Amino acid sequence: MSWKFFVSHSLPLFFLFFFYSFPLISTQHNDDPTFKTMHDFSGYPVDESSHTFTPSNSISLSVDIQALQKQIDELSTFSDTPAPSVTRILYTENDVLARRYVKNLMGLAGLSVTEDVVGNIFGRWDGYEPELTAVATGSHIDAIPYSGKYDGVVGVLGAIEAINALKRSGFKPKRSLEIILFTSEEPTRFGIGCLGSRLLAGSEALAEALKTTVDGQNISFFEAARSAGYSRDEDDLSSVFLKNDSYSAFVELHIEQAPILEEEGISIGVVTNIAAPASIKVDFEGNGGHAGGVLMPDRLILPIVTIFFL
Repeated sequence: MSWKFFVSHSLPLFFLFFFYSFPLISTQHNDDPTFKTMHDFSGYPVDESSHTFTPSNSISLSVDIQALQKQIDELSTFSDTPAPSVTRILYTENDVLARRYVKNLMGLAGLSVTEDVVGNIFGRWDGYEPELTAVATGSHIDAIPYSGKYDGVVGVLGAIEAINALKRSGFKPKRSLEIILFTSEEPTRFGIGCLGSRLLAGSEALAEALKTTVDGQNISFFEAARSAGYSRDEDDLSSVFLKNDSYSAFVELHIEQAPILEEEGISIGVVTNIAAPASIKVDFEGNGGHAGGVLMPDRLILPIVTIFFL
């Protein structure tokens, strides 16, 4: 299987490649299950020689790098800390302004923009067979204190520019394409990471826990959400849950946050494994004893038990 791909800059817009390469795949591998999967996303006939990729019918995609960088820079100004750092905490004024900025860009790209009750934002480009399950992409724009301006943001603004590039090329997708801006990927305010995506995945336990969740200033999750224009009803979080098979695939463009690609001189990599941080709460019970008089066999002391546990 072979393909050729053109962009106007080395910026690794994998999302754009992911969707646009499908119709350009050579028809010499129709029996390949991977090829069939690609065809299912593309909507182009694979049994016609006119769709076989050759240099004569390749299509050049033009990514507006300057516009994208300008948008990333502008979005970074919605911050609680001065440049070059970015601090953007869930449901604060700068978070609301940043959301408004992204929704405006989605609208300018011709996407249908919707939001759910916790602020997950969706921008959809309908395919010519909209009854099929959509292909999704996206990331987050909230930022931990003193973070960089690319974390998460590239996956949202990059996706918008990718769709703009596809539209400029005349491409029309078979499946609808949807960009998702996930609410509160960072745990900064309420100590809960991936809050929006976990609710989309149908976490009833999280929906229940949010009823009693407060931040460091004792502001409840729902009070904070309402201040940002969301979650008018504490009982409506189940409306965030996605139905099964809502999406046929999901791809996310993200900065590496490590030095490997830069050291290797490689523009983009495909993630095969990720870290899976987890936390647990453990309660230890023990009986203290006098340091000089109680022998070790008679002790059940918390620090000692903790050391053996770790």
